[in-house]
Amino acid sequence: MRIRRRRDIFLIFGFAAVVMMGLPVSPVLADTFSLPFDPFMAAESFGCKHLLVPGAEILPRDPVVDPRVLPGWKSLPMKVRGNRTIESLVIKGSVVVRVKGAEGRPSGDFRILIPAGGLVYDATPLETHLPVGDRGVIFGHRAQLLSKNVQEETCRQFSVLAGRSFSVGDQVITYLAPGPKGGPMVLWRTLDGVSIRPHPLTEYPVGQVPGRTPTRIFGVYTHAGQIAEYAAFSAPIIVTERWRLQGKERDVSANSEWFPHFRAVPISCPIGHHIGLMVYNEKPILLAPGKVLSLYDGYLKIQVLKISAEGRVVNFSLNGRSYTGRRGIDSLIGEGRAIEGIKNSLDQVKKIFHWQTPSKES
Repeated sequence: MRIRRRRDIFLIFGFAAVVMMGLPVSPVLADTFSLPFDPFMAAESFGCKHLLVPGAEILPRDPVVDPRVLPGWKSLPMKVRGNRTIESLVIKGSVVVRVKGAEGRPSGDFRILIPAGGLVYDATPLETHLPVGDRGVIFGHRAQLLSKNVQEETCRQFSVLAGRSFSVGDQVITYLAPGPKGGPMVLWRTLDGVSIRPHPLTEYPVGQVPGRTPTRIFGVYTHAGQIAEYAAFSAPIIVTERWRLQGKERDVSANSEWFPHFRAVPISCPIGHHIGLMVYNEKPILLAPGKVLSLYDGYLKIQVLKISAEGRVVNFSLNGRSYTGRRGIDSLIGEGRAIEGIKNSLDQVKKIFHWQTPSKES
């Protein structure tokens, strides 16, 4: 099964603007805006065209980190003692931009651009998973998972460049050659950020999870160099789930619309367990200072309070709680497996770049 995404652009304030960063770069259209990320996490595979979630490969840059749930959001206990479902928010890929004027020069005040897939709500367990029949929380309402349909998605006959990522099922796979220990390796995490340990490419099948339980992630490669050539790569995807929400049953399929311009994706771990329900923006969002943007039927309110003259410091609020960001409003708010996974991925990336950077003595 292949779920395709649309590439047209929707800006919250109702216009398609040509934007540029407050940095010396060439201005480009917002829907092809060059984000300031290392190409390490950029998708570039050939033959595997599955891209379920735009921006899935992007990690936050210098994010604000706050383990507290947002004001008005919830953390509810599950049936399993000690475990709970937590509402978390991830903002990634945000940048300071200026609108291009009629003469081709930046004009007006700075604004904040959040790319498609850069605003992610997640209802995720604190640990392990949410079993069928257990209860969780979705946008402030108690919810019970009634059933789920997990399938395997397979990409065949494709290649990926070293240091690049590709998406299969509910997973994002990054290929490293050479890896930190010399041989080629793969890193993988879920679309919402839950990370699994790095694996040597020669490990067969591709990794095990605690308890030696076989994972559903499975790759068969024919060549591994600066380009890895795969005969096939499979990973699980939750095609649909049924929830009891506000006294009614609701089916949630992968990439189904939850709110206008926002899509929901149930998240599977490598075994096939439910470990999250993410809702992401399918179109970019442009924020002007001083204006309050109300999303999720009022459940989330974002306001950019002030952007410094150089565009390096951004004061903003989420549901009335104030934060200070650097060159954007990237944030990790709350707890849960996805938040911890993103933190782990950021640590892994730092280690890899440190390993790849020659020492001053060499």
